[in-house]
Amino acid sequence: MIAVGVDTHKHRHVAVALSPLGELLGEIAVAASGVGYRELVSWLAGLDGEVMVGIEGAGSYGAGLCRHLQAVGICVVEVERPRRRDRRQGKSDRVDALLAAKRVLAGDGVSTPRADGNRAALSVLLVAYRSCVEERTRLLNQLQGLHVTAPTPLRERIGHGNGARLADRLVRMRDRPGASPQQETMLIVLRDLAKRARRLEEQAGRYRDDIARLVRELNPALLDEPGVGPISAAKLLVCDPARFKTEAAFARCNGTAPQPASSGQTIRHRLSRSGDRQAHNAIHGLDPILLTP
Repeated sequence: MIAVGVDTHKHRHVAVALSPLGELLGEIAVAASGVGYRELVSWLAGLDGEVMVGIEGAGSYGAGLCRHLQAVGICVVEVERPRRRDRRQGKSDRVDALLAAKRVLAGDGVSTPRADGNRAALSVLLVAYRSCVEERTRLLNQLQGLHVTAPTPLRERIGHGNGARLADRLVRMRDRPGASPQQETMLIVLRDLAKRARRLEEQAGRYRDDIARLVRELNPALLDEPGVGPISAAKLLVCDPARFKTEAAFARCNGTAPQPASSGQTIRHRLSRSGDRQAHNAIHGLDPILLTP
C-alpha cells in the first residue's frame, strides 16, 4: 500500500507519497479547488500500487478534497494534527504532509472521516445555534450593564432581575409622556436590545427543534439517557464515535485522553487539552456504555 499524506490549507494543499517501506515516492502541491483536486487525482493515478490518502484537517480545509477523493473511489482516512514532539524537523507544509503519510503507514492516529448527510447538517445547525445563544448572552449582558446606569425613575420602573427578566419586561413597556430625553433614549435602546434578544431566543428555539429532529433520526436512544438533551446528543453524534477503531482514539479526539503530568515523587495524569471540545463538553452527561465505539 502506498501512503499519501496531505497537509491542507485554505488556498493550497501539499501531498507526499511514501512506499510501504517508507521511501519517498514523490510530492505535489495543488490548489484548493476543483481543478487542484482533479490534478491530485491524476497524480495519484500515476503511483504504482494501491493508494490510501491521509488528510490532515479533513473536516475543515480538507473537507472538499475529502469528498472529491471519496467520490472517485479513493480510500481516505483523517489524520491527527502533528504533535509538537513530532516536529523535530521544523514546521512546514511538506513536513506536515510527510508526518501524515507516516501516520497512514503506521496506522497511528488515523480515523474514518466524519460522515456527510444528517451528521453534516447537525454540525451546521450546532454552529448556528451556538451563534444565537452567544449573541443573546452578549445582548443580555449589555442590557444589564445599561440598566445599572439608567436614571433612577426608569430603573425603578423596570425593576430588578437578571437580563432575561429585564428583557421580558422591557418588550412590553411603552413610552411615557413627559419623560426626560435621557429616559426616553435609554428606554428606546434597552427595549431594542430586549427585542433583539427575544428574536435570537426564538431563532435558537427553531434550530433546537431541527437539531432534535435529526438526533431522533440518527440515534433516538441518546435522548432517553438522563440529563441528555438534543444539544449534547448532537455534539456527540457530530463527533461520530463509530468511526474510531479504539477507545483510545476516541479519547484523543474528544480531549479525555490521559496525559502524563508527573514530577519528582508525584505521579499523576491530566486530561488532554486537544481534540473536539464540544464533544468533550457533551460526554459528561452520557452513559459510558454509549461512548464505546
